Amino acid sequence: MDNWFFYVVLGLLIGGIIAFVWEELNHSGAWSDAKSRISIVRQQRIDILKQLDQKPPEKTDIKNEAVTLVYKVAASQNHFSLKDIETFTRQIQNYYLNNLNSPSTFKMNFPEKKLLNFDPAQTLMLLTIINEGLHNAALYSNANFIFNIAYIEDDKLHIITHDNGIGYDRNKNIDAGGINKILKAITTLKGDLKLTSTAGNGTVVNTQIPLS
Repeated sequence: MDNWFFYVVLGLLIGGIIAFVWEELNHSGAWSDAKSRISIVRQQRIDILKQLDQKPPEKTDIKNEAVTLVYKVAASQNHFSLKDIETFTRQIQNYYLNNLNSPSTFKMNFPEKKLLNFDPAQTLMLLTIINEGLHNAALYSNANFIFNIAYIEDDKLHIITHDNGIGYDRNKNIDAGGINKILKAITTLKGDLKLTSTAGNGTVVNTQIPLS
């Protein structure tokens, strides 16, 4: 009986030691992963500011200041929620409202409850898409309303800039550089672009970003 009790206690002791060691190893691995992730996003922030310093200036001071704002925002923190993207979109809207002689009223509709997180590099791409769409709409569309819309469908985040302005002929695009920047950002995010514009019926820039 005494030997039986001894072996039970010994088994429990060994099991406890194994469980403790296993938990410590798992904790150590998770901690290592977390530190690695923090290091990656910090490096992204550094790289974004380097890109800003090295990039050529835009064609106008207004556009240059807007792009600078986008880069500085993307480098300002490690993680961004969709609510953060909405807040910074509002800042860009207000910037164009205050600095361009635009007849447009700016509107916005972003989802309130969906929790998404973006790293600085992803945020830079998203805000670049939004900024380029806003710049073109505010400068060229003569729209009464310019909308920024976000919604989630089929595991994709849709970011839309929609104006009810004069539209344009894509073969006579007066700011192809802006569309090219949108396309580059979408390619980086592995997304798609649906661009719809007809003379007299406004323009819709619909970017679709896979959430995976």
